[in-house]
Order: sequence, then structure tokens, then C-alpha cells
Amino acid sequence: MPAATIDLPLSFSVPEEFQDIDLTVSAEANTNKLIGELTRLTPRPSDEQIAHAALVQQSMYEMLTAAGAVYAGILLAGPTEDEPGRHLSSLMLTVTARPSELSNDRTVHRLARTMGAIYPEAEVGVVRLPSGPAVLLTEDSKVERPVNLLSDGGGPTVVRQLHVFVPIPGRLAMADFSIATENLAEWDDYVDILGQVCTTIEFTD
Repeated sequence: MPAATIDLPLSFSVPEEFQDIDLTVSAEANTNKLIGELTRLTPRPSDEQIAHAALVQQSMYEMLTAAGAVYAGILLAGPTEDEPGRHLSSLMLTVTARPSELSNDRTVHRLARTMGAIYPEAEVGVVRLPSGPAVLLTEDSKVERPVNLLSDGGGPTVVRQLHVFVPIPGRLAMADFSIATENLAEWDDYVDILGQVCTTIEFTD
């Protein structure tokens, strides 16, 4: 279970299958950990895939730390005994501290209206979690080159993101729980994973 931080006074749990990115150590240390995990996969990714994964993770580490992320983890999916031809893919789960204009339930409805206006092509809604109300935002983005950790490149692709914005009681801040992946075939399963994570949110103040 990731520990509560100064920025976000809350705790939550993620499935043990996720490989945590340690934001308190260097990008190099996290990259070496990822390479070790990749080389143990069966079948083993190609050297080109491993090199691509290392480069992408270093870039993501820099973006996450700059954005104020307090947690980041990667779920790797690949061939199984039942599905030997399954492609290698990855899911990124992050939790980021975001500023908020309000510190109560009103911020949820205002944020939902604002997000709907700013992102007219996105799906925006409000949901009630065990910890309280939250805003959901789902958006597809077309990128010119695949950004999947295990992709070797290729033409344009679609990255789908789901954000769950959770207000922090008594603070002008919220936690942004989000997932992002190019593996749209398993999107429903990934949404369930994020839903399970959000049900474990507990405020520590």
C-alpha cells in the first residue's frame, strides 16, 4: 500500500501486480528495475523493446515528478498459457496532487462543468466513491508514435485515459487517480482495476 504523503493526506492500495515507480530515487534506479522485470518475462521482449521501454520510462519519470505525482506504477501484460499469442502491453497508473478552488463537495460539480466545457469530446461525469464524490473524465488522444512501454514504434495510435478527481477534505487540493494505455481491447478490465483502487481511498487527516 503506498504511504500517505505530505501533499496528499490519504492512503490507498494497488494490486500487487503493479510495478511501483519509486519517485524518491533516481530515474536510473527505476529503469534498472524495469529492465530486470522485462528480462524475466516469458517470452522475453526483444532488445529493441527493452531499450524502448527504458527510454520511455525515463521520460515518464521526468514528467511525473514535474507534475507533482505521488505514486506511479506499471502493469505489464503479455502472453499466457491460455493466450500464447497475446501482445505485450502496459498500463500506467498514477496519482497526482492537483490544486482546487474549493475544499468541499461543490468543487466536484464545478469541476465537472468546467471539464465538460474544456474537453467537449471527453466523457465527464460525477460518481460517489466510499470516500466521497469524485469527477470522472475519459478521453482518447491520438499520438503520432506509440508510447506503449513495449512498443517498437509504428504509425499513429490512440491512448485512452481515465481520470478520477477526488477532493481532499479541508484542503484546496484534490488527488487525480488516472490510468493510461494503448491496449484498448482490455480497457474494461483496466477501468475495473482503477475502480478497485479508488474504493480503497482513506483520508488520514
